Amino acid sequence: MLLSSFDSSSVIERSQHRAISHAVFHSLYQQLQATTNFSPYEFSLIKDALIHLLQTDHAIPALKHASHSVPNWKSLLFAWAENSQECLIALSDERSVLFANKRAQERFSLVEGLVLEADWEQERLPNWYVEELDLGEKTWYRLFLIRPSTSTLSKTTSSYSFSEIHTNSPLYQAQLHTARIAAQSLSNTLLLGETGCGKEVLARAIHSSSSRKDGPFLAVNIAALPRELIASELFGYAEGAFTGAKKGGQPGKFEAANGGTLFLDEIGEMSLELQVLLLRVLEERKVTRLGSHEEKPLDIRVIAATNRSIEEDVQNGLFRADLYYRLNILQIRIPPLRERKEDIAALANEFLQQLHTQYAGGPTGICESALAILQQHSWPGNIRELRNILERAFLHAYGDAWVTSHHLPSEWQQQYGLQEAPSEPLPLLRELERQTIQQAITEAPSISAAAKKLGIARSTLYRKMEELGIG
Repeated sequence: MLLSSFDSSSVIERSQHRAISHAVFHSLYQQLQATTNFSPYEFSLIKDALIHLLQTDHAIPALKHASHSVPNWKSLLFAWAENSQECLIALSDERSVLFANKRAQERFSLVEGLVLEADWEQERLPNWYVEELDLGEKTWYRLFLIRPSTSTLSKTTSSYSFSEIHTNSPLYQAQLHTARIAAQSLSNTLLLGETGCGKEVLARAIHSSSSRKDGPFLAVNIAALPRELIASELFGYAEGAFTGAKKGGQPGKFEAANGGTLFLDEIGEMSLELQVLLLRVLEERKVTRLGSHEEKPLDIRVIAATNRSIEEDVQNGLFRADLYYRLNILQIRIPPLRERKEDIAALANEFLQQLHTQYAGGPTGICESALAILQQHSWPGNIRELRNILERAFLHAYGDAWVTSHHLPSEWQQQYGLQEAPSEPLPLLRELERQTIQQAITEAPSISAAAKKLGIARSTLYRKMEELGIG
């Protein structure tokens, strides 16, 4: 390995040994500060050792710490490289792998001596942030630190557009058509659906596709606010409006969302008294802070949502009919997951891909028996429950290529009457294909050579590797 060769004068000349040590360990020490859990004392020892190494070629003398022995600083560096959740690789000028820590070996099937194609980073690391470490001076190799891209994670987990909402359900597709109409309009919209079915995701998609997309999107959960604070949170207050009011007052969510969209979740939990104030704001497009007489004009779009049967609440006098009609210009009913089970497989695979990117490893597929269990469950928590179950299964199956029924809650297996062999191996032909590809990659000097040996295109090989959970 590259790092273990630093002390070998038969491989690297003495002067070059000093230069490489200076560059590598200066860079690694900076990474140690940012990524490990060493104690301050251990850091001080590493720092002292590195400084001494940069000043001399001789063996490191005992450091002056009266009550502590000096740890093996090289072991500490290797321990970091081998246990870090990040991938560390070193390439020669000819792009031959000189060193790959355990994480990089497992994630990308890297072995010493493997020659990487010129476009390897672009083809294999689209969802990773590749940082070339600054070695400080000219060397005959390059050192890379590879992390999951935070921008990719953000896009994967927090993208709010209609293109990111996938469904095979005719029921939901019809509602999405209405949602796209809402995005192109200025009208208030009412979203109806059970808890966890994705009401806020759809509200954000409507906002992101509307003419207000460059304005703010503020979400307020009425049920999460203490009843006595809802009015001040929504409408704001003037200085001196009540005991403890801030000097100069405080704008409410309506003012803060001006020019954009205000999402009022759980609107059915709002008291009748506050419903009167909300109705006035929606009708006049003006807001008055508590304790003030000044009206502030609003340019705002309101999307409201509830998991209650709002029509029944209107009939029972729990929700004002005039406010219901003001909010219910466009109505979208999001079907619960139990009514769109044709989406479960796609959602499960999407969540697994997101988790795989987030954790930089883990299973990327789910077996048929596990899917059969998911299809039978009633999903009272809807998509939120599905994602939580998949994340739990993903973590239990982290060392495997597939999520199986044994990674799901044990009571589900008994409840839904599905049993399977404990190991649940892949089908014979698929496992044979996996072993053949793995062997070709290990024996070939490059991915292109492995593809040529297998008689397939390089792009096909990459796709097969992804499907089979190889590297």
